[in-house]
Amino acid sequence: MIQFRDSVSPGSIPTATTHVAAYATGRYVWPTEQLDRFERHIKIGVLSRSPSQARIARVLDIERFDASVDDFPPFAEERLDLKHPDPTAYCSIDTIPALLLAIEAARLYTWRLWVAWWWERPLPPTAAEVLAEIRALTGIELPPRVLWACQWQNGVSYDTSVLYGADDFTRR
Repeated sequence: MIQFRDSVSPGSIPTATTHVAAYATGRYVWPTEQLDRFERHIKIGVLSRSPSQARIARVLDIERFDASVDDFPPFAEERLDLKHPDPTAYCSIDTIPALLLAIEAARLYTWRLWVAWWWERPLPPTAAEVLAEIRALTGIELPPRVLWACQWQNGVSYDTSVLYGADDFTRR
């Protein structure tokens, strides 16, 4: 089971970590020397109304003060136009219904989800447990292929996620 970490303060992530998610746009862009500390990475974009960030980021952070659900379809379409079959939406469970409406309106068929759900247990949840929680909280039955990862542990200086989908992190 692969776990990865992200942080607005990349220096706080232990060097022994192999996989990280690094901010590529916005206020918390990781400097190259921090990114180089880790063996594998993906990049996160946070900007609203900026689909071109899909050229450097495969994840769009959909949170308050960052991108919105309406920003995801253009971001994903840009990724797909660039022949990258990995547009990924990061959001909390309560945002999923609005995200799905935007995705359906855009007739977007290729995308994946990295969901934030504070599991509050010592070991990460299984994909089936995350999908069950999404169903319980939203009434939505997501196809398992859509769930790529879950950020399950909120730390003081970094968060931890578990990967369910392809380990397509970039190698250094």
